[in-house]
Amino acid sequence: MNGSTKRALGVLALLGALLTLAGAASAAPLPPHKRIAVVIFEQASGFFRQGLGVGAAETLITQTLIGNGYPVVNAAQVEKIKKDKRAELLAQGNKKAIRELGKIYDVKIFLVGRATLAEPMKNDFGTYTGTATVAVQAYSTSDAKYLFSDMASGKELGGTPDESSQKAIEAASRIIAANLLAGEGKAGGVSGGGAAPATAQEVQILITDVTSFQTVNAVLEAAQHLAGARGAAVTSYAGGVATLSVQYIGTPKDLMAGLSRQGLPVRFTGVSGNKISATGL
Repeated sequence: MNGSTKRALGVLALLGALLTLAGAASAAPLPPHKRIAVVIFEQASGFFRQGLGVGAAETLITQTLIGNGYPVVNAAQVEKIKKDKRAELLAQGNKKAIRELGKIYDVKIFLVGRATLAEPMKNDFGTYTGTATVAVQAYSTSDAKYLFSDMASGKELGGTPDESSQKAIEAASRIIAANLLAGEGKAGGVSGGGAAPATAQEVQILITDVTSFQTVNAVLEAAQHLAGARGAAVTSYAGGVATLSVQYIGTPKDLMAGLSRQGLPVRFTGVSGNKISATGL
């Protein structure tokens, strides 16, 4: 093997190594070896249900991160963060609160979210159907940079209302945990949408072939609860065509990907500029 051949093979090996590293980096939205605090606030609909699923989403996501080598802040420290008067600002993505709480509690990344349990419904099988939604966002505490956003819903059956709700929130949390490791929902979009903007931008959703306002309302509610959304409204609805406006921190492709995972009664057909197209099912 002559010198030229050896040099060529060396270059190819180096390129292969770089591509492997680049692929690994793009797959993981959270930087490794940086202390992460998983702070998820929970709420439930209905009387005497507050606190029902306490810790389920937080615990499942934390366990997944630990199992994959991420250094995660312990539960006692997370409770201190939640009791801090700036915790609500943290949940809102306030940059000052993110930086201050990061310094105080020695946290490098905040994974902040909200888990919502809906009132379980009795079904035709004599059991209960529980639904839950988990929405999260991740921020770097050094510069309050937005790293990740995702929302997932779970719908599960249970013999009692509490069992169905608990199973639903666990199902939604597992989806979030899996997406964290896979890189789905990452700021900038694994779908190739480019870097997510620091402030919310208006994204329009145009839905054709709509036969019921319930379809429009389902998309609206999903958009309102999607991590990264800062507001959503129906701007027009007539002749089977509806338009929604969403103030969103992220790219239109990220928004469409997040909505596509919600099991909505529409089929998303594409993105053009700041407009998402969909058709009713």
